[in-house]
Amino acid sequence: MRNGYFKLAFNNTETFLCLIPPEDGGEAIRVDEMRDYCVSKGFPGIDIVAVKKVVDNLSKQVNIRIAGKKGIPAPESFHVQISPDKMTAVCRFYPPTTGGAELTVSDIKSTLKLMGVNRGVDDKAIEAYLADRHYCTDYVLARGLEPTQGEDAVIEYFFNTNPNLKPKLNEDGSVDFHTLSAISIVNAGDKLAQLTREVPGQPGYNVTGDILPPREVKKLTLKFGRNIELSEDELSIKSLVNGHASLVEGKVFVSDVYQVSDVDTATGDIDYAGNVCVLGNVKTGFSVKADGNVEVRGVVENAMIEATGNVTIARGMNGMGKGTINAGGNVISKFIENSNVTCGGYVHSEAILHSNIICKGDVTVTGKKGFITGGSVKTPATVSAKIIGSTMGVNTDIEVGTDPKLTIRSNTLNSEIIATKKKIEAAEPVIKTISDKIRAGEKLRPEQVLYFKQLSEQYKAMKEELEEKMNEMGDIMDAIDGATDRESCVKVENFAYPGTKITINETTTTITKPTQHCRFVREGADIRVKGL
Repeated sequence: MRNGYFKLAFNNTETFLCLIPPEDGGEAIRVDEMRDYCVSKGFPGIDIVAVKKVVDNLSKQVNIRIAGKKGIPAPESFHVQISPDKMTAVCRFYPPTTGGAELTVSDIKSTLKLMGVNRGVDDKAIEAYLADRHYCTDYVLARGLEPTQGEDAVIEYFFNTNPNLKPKLNEDGSVDFHTLSAISIVNAGDKLAQLTREVPGQPGYNVTGDILPPREVKKLTLKFGRNIELSEDELSIKSLVNGHASLVEGKVFVSDVYQVSDVDTATGDIDYAGNVCVLGNVKTGFSVKADGNVEVRGVVENAMIEATGNVTIARGMNGMGKGTINAGGNVISKFIENSNVTCGGYVHSEAILHSNIICKGDVTVTGKKGFITGGSVKTPATVSAKIIGSTMGVNTDIEVGTDPKLTIRSNTLNSEIIATKKKIEAAEPVIKTISDKIRAGEKLRPEQVLYFKQLSEQYKAMKEELEEKMNEMGDIMDAIDGATDRESCVKVENFAYPGTKITINETTTTITKPTQHCRFVREGADIRVKGL
């Protein structure tokens, strides 16, 4: 296959445009390309319409007289087109005129370099062209090299790393709070994790010579606490004791589970660097703190439960208005009554009564009762319950979409920013007055110099503190604004009663009549009620 092409031929008195037809299905002559070529060689007055008619019916070489003078001999030439991504350089060749010289390897390479092609020149492609010259045909004479992407480091864990195991429903509709243990038991010598190191990528380049770096690969190291041994090659870790394995923020811990019958006057408060299992109850006035999970198989009264991991209460909690739970993970309790709960995961219960819940995950209230009555529930995720509020019109606040901790922090920051600005404004006139005295050459007493120095240092520190707080406030506002993209909602399986206030991404509605089997979602600036 050979494309059609054109060339200029001369005798002593005339110039001809030679049209050579394509062979074996090759591409026909491009008339616009031929016109531009002729103009570049000093022959702008060609009748393109007439030439096109000839090209459309071309079956053999045709010579068309285009000038009554001899043209200037021109060598073989080519046009260089660098692709938009700079990964290829495509060359299109044109034959020499009568008396013109043919290109050599050196000519082609020097022209490519002149046109900005500095790397990836294909010598074999150039030799192939020179061995069998096809004119008006595209040749890829330079190619870039794509970077070789590396592989991220990977850590494989050999114990349960998912702390989000949710309770199961029994056949009778109740929630099974007796099989909630998400503890991963390990024995001494058990392999806990295996690291596969990262494989760096190799850079590539484009035809203009720019280096194309590979993407950054993710590097990992094995992070672990006590009771764990690292292998000599630093690629695996194993447990040194029988205990419980957990993964907290990328770090592996193995700890013994501390068991106690009841938390009361016989034990005092519990503060343990591991997991705590209370086989009985946590009595009023006592606290349980754990650097891990807390499991209570009885009830929790007006007490404080604090855990970096999950909190599970099999028979529920009545905090009597003062009891608190603070968990880094999830909170699972048969019921939560007159209590304050803050956690970094989800909350799951059969009933929530007159309690204040702040969490980051879903709040799911299900089982035989499945109601949220009184108090407030705040989460950036979704709230699901059978019943919200009550027939008695108890005030119940449900807020979803915005992280409540961000709102609280923004209010605190705003107060701090106002206070800091007032201090700065109070210091500025004093600093200015003393500075003016110094510039005027007035001599200050030693105590004035010391006061000025201390005040200046305090002023600088306050300015830096203000800038940090303003930056943090900006980040919080960006996060709150971004929350509007989250598809949070409130789901009600049975009824939502009057007295219930629902807020979704700072848009609020108050229910004025019983609403059944629905979900509340935000659309635009309004809250809509839709079917489940």
